[in-house]
Amino acid sequence: MNILIPPSQILIDISVKKSLGCVSKDRVKIGGRLINIRDDLLCYHDLYHLEVSCLPRIQMGNYQVSGIHGINSPIFHDTEIISEYHPLLDEARVAFHEWLTRTSIFNTLKLIGWSIWLVTQGVNPIGVLIRHLKVLNWDIIFYPTYHQKKNASLSGLLMNYKSSIQGKESILNPSTEVSKHLRSSIPQISSK
Repeated sequence: MNILIPPSQILIDISVKKSLGCVSKDRVKIGGRLINIRDDLLCYHDLYHLEVSCLPRIQMGNYQVSGIHGINSPIFHDTEIISEYHPLLDEARVAFHEWLTRTSIFNTLKLIGWSIWLVTQGVNPIGVLIRHLKVLNWDIIFYPTYHQKKNASLSGLLMNYKSSIQGKESILNPSTEVSKHLRSSIPQISSK
């Protein structure tokens, strides 16, 4: 019998959480606009799940944990899924991710709680931390402006590539436009 409850089931007043640096339930805004995914407003905790799901899966106990494949939630999946593993493993991995990328007192306490819970489940939390560190893309997290500049130059490159393809196509067959295949394989870039 497991007498230790997971940290996600410990009820703490939201004002106490916020005073310790918790932003998990705050809504994500970009350019002053709330982000809506599948008719649900995105909160930072869900954003962390999505970030983790973009990384390679890591071994946690007997399972390869993705961050979203234990949780049956419409914000992560188009249709209902059969969980591949216990959803608390997703929550534990997200706690490691959140602590590594957005350290606060609250996230540190949460990580300690999840680490203790993982030990009670027979999972080595230090191994989880090391495996998550190995797949974490630090450049994108800590140098986002560098990657935005890089993407801006990539956008220019793609625009030049697109016009180059269209020019070659019109030379080869002046009576037709760029084939649908070529058009669909080139990202549409718009500037507003």
